[in-house]
Amino acid sequence: MLSAARTVFLRDGYHDAKLTGVAREAGCSVGTLYTYFTDRDALLAAVLSEVEEEMRAAGRPAAPEDGRPVSPAAQISATNRAYLASYRRNRAIMALMEQVAQADESFGRQRLLRADGFIDRNSRALQRLVDAGEIALDDPEMTATALSAAVSRLAYVAWVDGRFPDTDEVFERMCSTADRIWLGTLGLSPDSVK
Repeated sequence: MLSAARTVFLRDGYHDAKLTGVAREAGCSVGTLYTYFTDRDALLAAVLSEVEEEMRAAGRPAAPEDGRPVSPAAQISATNRAYLASYRRNRAIMALMEQVAQADESFGRQRLLRADGFIDRNSRALQRLVDAGEIALDDPEMTATALSAAVSRLAYVAWVDGRFPDTDEVFERMCSTADRIWLGTLGLSPDSVK
């Protein structure tokens, strides 16, 4: 049902998407949709939550074959790459989320909660690096907010606004830029990404 809803919301847009269209796409009745979702907004909220979870789970680098722990720089780089790849794959739904967030207060709150979730995760990760003596920061929360916003906005400008062509070369430039911003701010060497 969520896959069908995603297809319909992207095809028809938020305002023109109908539960009858979702039911037809899913091969079920509208009544079946109402068994799981109270209305169209609840269905869209579930679609957006699914995308958020995919993006939040991204970025776990494989452990090196020699058994050494993954360096903080490598973890950050892998997380940036996975986030940007997920945003690239989901750019249409991210554009829809922004559109709906501007028009509907409850979706605006959901968008802010989504951003808060990423910032909280990144803030905790930075605090762990501070506690381990890997980096020196006075304010991990504000640093996480600034760095998270920079990468998120870069992705939005590139793929929602269409500032750059959707090519692998641009994707690599974006990953490199995100890494430079994060690693430079944290005083970590890009050489330790390898």
